[in-house]
Parts: sequence; C-alpha cells; structure tokens
Amino acid sequence: MTNHPTLGLVDVFVATIPTLEFKPGVHVNYAETVLPIRDGLPKLKDFPAELGGSGEAVAE
Repeated sequence: MTNHPTLGLVDVFVATIPTLEFKPGVHVNYAETVLPIRDGLPKLKDFPAELGGSGEAVAE
C-alpha cells in the first residue's frame, strides 16, 4: 500500500487481493506515459481535480 496523507488517500495494490474483481476506470499521469494504451478509458494529464491535479484530459 501507499499512503498519501495530504490527499486523504491510500493506494491498495490490486495484486495484494487476488479475489478482488478489478476494472480500471481512468489512467492518471498519462502525460508522462512511455507506453501508449489504447483502451478507450479516459486519460488524465496528471490527477483528477478532486485530488489536487488539473483534471485535464489528454488524447488517446
């Protein structure tokens, strides 16, 4: 897990809960991507505005 106390958020890595059904909903920090992902999901430049980012979407 990764704690983000300033955001009030804790990341729990999906691989640590093998029985959890996981469906991603958005890609964050996509402006820094090295490997483009063409899956039709929204891609954000950084983080959602609710978490202190710009919330700006980038093209797939």
